[in-house]
Order: sequence, then structure tokens, then C-alpha cells
Amino acid sequence: MAAPSAGPALNAQPSSPLSLALPQDDEPGQGDKVRMTVVQTTLAPGESLPDNARTALRYIYVKSGRLQVSNLVTGDRQDVEAGEFAVESAGQWHTGKAMGAEPAEILLIEQAPADL
Repeated sequence: MAAPSAGPALNAQPSSPLSLALPQDDEPGQGDKVRMTVVQTTLAPGESLPDNARTALRYIYVKSGRLQVSNLVTGDRQDVEAGEFAVESAGQWHTGKAMGAEPAEILLIEQAPADL
């Protein structure tokens, strides 16, 4: 299967991305570290995120509006309302589209090993 097109550019005006390194278990100094990156953006009604395939999990939190998240590999779609999360699996192509008459304000939260 050929990779989907890159889609329109994301017009994100992120406030400074936030990266955190967190232990994965409860013992200080033990366990692998993960990096969490958070970007806030707003999609105009009908605007889409670029098609993407992440190397790690990505969580999408909808602060306001509605977003439809589509897995371009499986064809699965999830409608996400304000106050809800969607999860994009690592290694599969996804996109998201603002649905309805109002913009979708979202947080894109990526979890990856700290060394990536």
C-alpha cells in the first residue's frame, strides 16, 4: 500500500513545545525514560492535520470543537468531542479533520523513548 499524500501543511502556531523525561516505573533511578511533547493548535472548520505515521504513540485531546480522527490503514474513524481523547497507534497512517461549524482546538501529545 502506498503512503497517503502529505496533505495540507499544519498551520500550527504552537506555544513552546513542552518535553518531559519521566521514569516508567515507581523506583527512582530505575526504568527507561520517555519524552512527552505537547503542541497546542487550532484547526479551522473543515481543516485537516497532515497525513502522518508516527514512530510512537500520539494522543489528541480536543479542548473545544469536534475532530474526526481517521486511521488511513484500517479505515477506522473516531469522532472526538471537546473533553475527549483519541490515540494514534505507532507505525500506522492517520489524519484528523475539524468537523462542524466551529474550530477544533486540540493538544497533540506525543510519547516517545527519551533517546529518539
